[in-house]
Amino acid sequence: MADRRIVIIGGGAVGLSTALHLTRLDPQLDVLVLEADHVGSGSSSRSVGVVETQYVGEFDIAVRAYGRQFCDELAENEGLRFVRTGYVRLASKESDFKDYELSIKRQQDNGIFDARVLDANEVDELIPQISMKDRLGGLYGPSDGFLDGHLYCSLLTELVVRQGGRVNQNTKFLGIENSADGSSLIKTSRGDFIADVVVNAAGGWAGKIGDLLGAPVPLIPQVHSAALIQMSKPLENMVPMVMDYVPGSGKPGLYFRYERPDQLVAGLHIEEAIDGAADPDSYSESSTPEFIEELAELISQRLPGLPDGGISRAWSGIYPLTEDRSPIVGAHPANSGVICALGAGGNGIQLSPAIGRAVAEEIVSGSVSSLPVDNPWAASRLASA
Repeated sequence: MADRRIVIIGGGAVGLSTALHLTRLDPQLDVLVLEADHVGSGSSSRSVGVVETQYVGEFDIAVRAYGRQFCDELAENEGLRFVRTGYVRLASKESDFKDYELSIKRQQDNGIFDARVLDANEVDELIPQISMKDRLGGLYGPSDGFLDGHLYCSLLTELVVRQGGRVNQNTKFLGIENSADGSSLIKTSRGDFIADVVVNAAGGWAGKIGDLLGAPVPLIPQVHSAALIQMSKPLENMVPMVMDYVPGSGKPGLYFRYERPDQLVAGLHIEEAIDGAADPDSYSESSTPEFIEELAELISQRLPGLPDGGISRAWSGIYPLTEDRSPIVGAHPANSGVICALGAGGNGIQLSPAIGRAVAEEIVSGSVSSLPVDNPWAASRLASA
């Protein structure tokens, strides 16, 4: 039997991670990634690139721990620049500390041993510029950090090609013709390709691609912005990533992280869909005055000790959210020849290793051994949508 032909649509973090896991799991596969632009040109290159494990849910921690360990491996063996700034998730109520202690145990169960709980004074000592007014402390992961999304995708591309896979850039997917033998003709702007399995890893475009594949997915692309804060003088301390978001509040929360001694990257995070679906082909890649105003106000409240400065530039990207805010991973129930690897929201970089591994397992062995059978990412839930 000829080598199985796998075509992955989307050359961002998730699609490239999928390709790498496939080529590592079964080097005999014919793996081809199709990217309409250049690798990482979508949300991956506009991401703030955080990789961390400071969650509470057992599943959420397990998939992020694998992502952290995957990035650790690439940093150690392949030269990935992974900047370990640390990560603090602030506590807004006393009950958060019970959750954070549980998080520490679950992180230890998944091989992450340095997380700890900080009280408000300890956060002050770690980040002298911060105001802990109305915050009680935080959950701190010292080894968490960030990477550059574009460089991450470029490295994954290099590794995929080294393993025998192919990555075709500037190759736009146009449509599909299914054959009686189960294979498909993939029509693109640069010719046709044959696929036995198609992976939809198109990020913000996954909804449009799903429709073309006959495997629709309920995606709600949301526009989110980030900004670069330029300070008049460098900080003496490396500021960890701080997440000051209250889940379920319905309001965006501030996040910020170190970029270099005189710069921070900051933005507003929310896990709910607050706007209608954005068109990934026509949204503005710049930010809005409203975003700048809200961000500046929250920074002045939470970081009153920063040196003088201001927002030097801002940009926007797509959070490809699903209706239940969980990725969709696995064979589409309406078309088993299409595998979903999509809907990671604003977590595409750090979830890309776990999503890629799960998709590779399903394609190679027919089942996913790295995730529970009833995991919240399972594409089977589309059958009841």
